[in-house]
Amino acid sequence: MNQATMDIFEALLFFIILAVTFKAIVKIDITKHFEKGAIWQMQITYVFLSIGLSYLVLKAIMNLVEISRRLFT
Repeated sequence: MNQATMDIFEALLFFIILAVTFKAIVKIDITKHFEKGAIWQMQITYVFLSIGLSYLVLKAIMNLVEISRRLFT
């Protein structure tokens, strides 16, 4: 696979992981850590946590893909 294909694969994988991570993070109850009525702060927290966790998972997966690509080619 060339670099452009890997970049497209990485971008698509990021959005898939982001969707799964967001669904998982929303199930965590963080309302006890915020004041009553702080809806937008909780929403921002959910979004940033999802993006950050998705990025870390994506980089781990892409490192494994790159290592296996180098080993088998």
